[in-house]
Amino acid sequence: MPSGPFAHVCLLVHDLDTAIDDWTKILGVLDPGQLERRIVRYEGFSGGDDVGMNWATFVSDHGTEIQLIQPAPGTPMYDRLQKVGEHVHHLCFTTNDVPGAMTRMADQGIKLMGSGETYEDPEMDWQKWSWVSNKSAHGVLIEVASPYESRDDGQWHHAPDSIRKWETPEAAE
Repeated sequence: MPSGPFAHVCLLVHDLDTAIDDWTKILGVLDPGQLERRIVRYEGFSGGDDVGMNWATFVSDHGTEIQLIQPAPGTPMYDRLQKVGEHVHHLCFTTNDVPGAMTRMADQGIKLMGSGETYEDPEMDWQKWSWVSNKSAHGVLIEVASPYESRDDGQWHHAPDSIRKWETPEAAE
């Protein structure tokens, strides 16, 4: 699991297996600790408008993780990948109170995607997420999600205690 609220950097890629191979080589030199744990990988993920995407995350116990997404054809992410090419898609921060964090950011004038709606994962009922607009984050999309961890079984599990020491009193309520 990430060592703090800055959970992962997500890249959109054309070929997930090639990206995993390339990043394995990069991390083998620059951050071998991210290769010690089993990669979390989902095929045909059923999340929202981008249903069918495949993704993988290099698990890190000591820092921010690297996540790779290969979008399914005909989805908004796929269209973006075709238009822009491979690129950083978003940064992810975790909190135990996704809706509350979105409300506090909206109250401070931060632009949110859509109306700041919080989404729920149909396959991981504990997972909630929302999006901060790239217009407020100076060009980068920000995902705000429930905290998670790997248990070396290739899946994510809820980890609410993993970030409590970084949360503000408002977020802990």
